[in-house]
Amino acid sequence: MDICHVPGRFPVSTLRFGHVPQNPGLPRSQTSPYWPYVAAAGGLRSDTDTSGPTYRNRMFFLGMGFVAQFFAQELKNQGWVVSGTCTSILKKNELGEMGFDMYLFNANERELVILLPSTLEIMKYHTHVVVSIPPVVGIGDPVLQHQELLRSSLMDGNLQWLCYLSSTSVYGDCGGAWVDEDYPTSSASELANLRLIAEKRWLSLGNDLELSTQIFRLGGIYGPGRRRVYNIVDDDPAPREEVFAYASDLIEKKWPGRIKQSASRSESLIGKGGRRGEKRVSNARMKKELGVRLLHPSYRSGLQSIINHIEEAL
Repeated sequence: MDICHVPGRFPVSTLRFGHVPQNPGLPRSQTSPYWPYVAAAGGLRSDTDTSGPTYRNRMFFLGMGFVAQFFAQELKNQGWVVSGTCTSILKKNELGEMGFDMYLFNANERELVILLPSTLEIMKYHTHVVVSIPPVVGIGDPVLQHQELLRSSLMDGNLQWLCYLSSTSVYGDCGGAWVDEDYPTSSASELANLRLIAEKRWLSLGNDLELSTQIFRLGGIYGPGRRRVYNIVDDDPAPREEVFAYASDLIEKKWPGRIKQSASRSESLIGKGGRRGEKRVSNARMKKELGVRLLHPSYRSGLQSIINHIEEAL
């Protein structure tokens, strides 16, 4: 799956996850579709004792981006304390109004880098951390530029689980072959290589801190173990041009003539996708080990759901 921009407004349509192997230490929620996935992936518990800094249910997102916001909202609905970083006052205020404890941090700006020690001091009293800040060409992972500070600051904290959001681009061009987590990584893209380096360094840091550490390799996004790597993709790998063609057809059927206004943008995005390399990414490990069941196993049902919820064309 790859990114597809659809003009319109629509409500959030969440993924649903099915059976999770029984674990007496992981109570399951009857209300949240995300909870079985979260519990299986990171050993998250549903304790609600909020007394003191050792409160178990505290999640910190380094980089409160698109994916993180959906995840954060589900955890907040479960009673978790959710905190994170963003790069602007405007975003901080916006996310603060949603009930999240937000802190300014931008590893690429000197004025905000000086806030890292205070950010880590706050983060160390959380139990779970998700890292969703991407690497930067010419720099690498901007947070890991301060790896020794990370290690020393977090060594005596309450952290139990660390997750780094990576990308399936690390597999490179596989000629359309099926790839799983054990497939050799190889990419001509500098950014993909930086992702792979970041994966190894976050795993190393997690090992040093004795944390349960996992890498989630995300496929493209559309819509609104102890130390393991997981491909987070759907059941129906498809070329970007196929996905865009299907989305365009859905839009044209619902709003005849509207698709012409965004044709040039779509062609530009399709062109960018061609540089990612062809491969079919397997999600077998995700479903087997994390007990995940997808609400939309294919981009077709996912895009159709989005179209069905769009109220008007922009």
